[in-house]
Amino acid sequence: MPDELLVADVRGASAVHAMHGGADIARWKCLARRMGLAGTWEAIEWASLPPGAVCGEHRHTRTEELYFVLQGEGEILLNDVPHRIRPGHLVVNGLGTRHQFRNLGDQDLNWLVIEVFGPATTRALIGSGADPIPQPTPALDQPMPALERTS
Repeated sequence: MPDELLVADVRGASAVHAMHGGADIARWKCLARRMGLAGTWEAIEWASLPPGAVCGEHRHTRTEELYFVLQGEGEILLNDVPHRIRPGHLVVNGLGTRHQFRNLGDQDLNWLVIEVFGPATTRALIGSGADPIPQPTPALDQPMPALERTS
């Protein structure tokens, strides 16, 4: 039997009623949280919305998030602009961006959340004597294709 490392899986996910003021019951689980690594990431989470459900509009003031869609068809609003999402899409949600998920399909909409600290939170956590926070680097290859707007 090969060696295997399993940190977490989605079994035992919590039922979240009206997530961020949305509709229906979502499922959510934190898969990993700052497990002794030196980076400025906060957590990796799994989220799921049943068909027709909505995760209400909200914003984060201390973290940024990346969403990787695993299953289902849906829509994400980013600052009131709707975008269709489906498996394989990666959505970047910057600090302070208003966002909302809606499941438009006939199966669960499942996605991973990679949550990273914003600059002010990073500075607060590492103290005043720390190195400057690196700035984002431009893509080395061609730009990623834009998500489809649904307006």
